[in-house]
Amino acid sequence: MLKKELKLIITFYTSSEAMATERVCKDNGIKGALISAPRNLTADCGISYAAEVADKEKIEGLLKDKKIEYEKILEMEV
Repeated sequence: MLKKELKLIITFYTSSEAMATERVCKDNGIKGALISAPRNLTADCGISYAAEVADKEKIEGLLKDKKIEYEKILEMEV
């Protein structure tokens, strides 16, 4: 069984917003990946973005600056 790690999980209303987040984070040197939304979360599009918890403030700032809408930002083990 894989060991779970604490990650920052961002859920979205649309897949285009999830892909925009991935692109903006990559362009700004933030490591992360698009993943299927964890089962215990409700994500309208079924896609979420996972990143390091330490990058939370930077990602929130980028999402605000780029006007990328998201549903929730949570810290959880995945």
